[in-house]
Amino acid sequence: MPANRIVEASDRERIMNRIRRLAAWSYGCYAWLVFGLLLLLFGSLIIAAGRPALARPLARIATRIMFFLADIPLSTHGLNRLPGQPHILLVNHTSFLDGLVLSALLPPRPGYAFTVRQQYRSQALLWPLLKALGVIVFRHGEPLHHSSNLALLAAALERGENLVVFPEGGIAPQAGLQPFHSGAFIVATMKETPLVIAGMQGAREAVRLGTWLPRHVAITLKIGAVLMPEAIVAQSPQQLIDAAHAAMQPLTGEGSSAG
Repeated sequence: MPANRIVEASDRERIMNRIRRLAAWSYGCYAWLVFGLLLLLFGSLIIAAGRPALARPLARIATRIMFFLADIPLSTHGLNRLPGQPHILLVNHTSFLDGLVLSALLPPRPGYAFTVRQQYRSQALLWPLLKALGVIVFRHGEPLHHSSNLALLAAALERGENLVVFPEGGIAPQAGLQPFHSGAFIVATMKETPLVIAGMQGAREAVRLGTWLPRHVAITLKIGAVLMPEAIVAQSPQQLIDAAHAAMQPLTGEGSSAG
């Protein structure tokens, strides 16, 4: 190939790379603008609602609009498996989008109480919103299995709440299901509460850890096995952890990082 043609091809490739970067930045700015405007609008309405029974349906509407306008397709499989009684839904944690995806896809009535760790001071600014949604904020600096955090989970189940727990405890930069913390399994055993195993695919690619740019990636939630009370009381928390980890792994579409 003549040298001038090689130069022309190289120039075209540089131009295309610049166009792709510009398109990614433009989409990212647009997606965050959508998110910000909906947070201001619906966040105010959710805070004004003041209680989960009203706030959670509003959150579902807001998040569904957000993903629609951001052109991020959502789908779910197996919602009919969710028990009619209070239960703990265990989901893999791959992205900061996870809570928003679950808010958009899960039934809003009676809805789910999410669990979060009080890691960042900025969370205090969101406290009115979290309180209205019935979010359970674990004690700062305490491990997930600490007795005070277990008491928070147990009290929510006694109130008739369904819980969403990310048993990995945090988001890892690498793909693969991480080891599980024991808190949810201890409480399920204590309260003889069904454990529902679910897996999310696509959220990690939609917003990768370490970057603020979202991407056009379809996200799917799959509801898998349900461990009912009679199966739970027959096993130790560690047996439940092992069974849940094995059941969740194929639902995530990723391998396992649990050495």
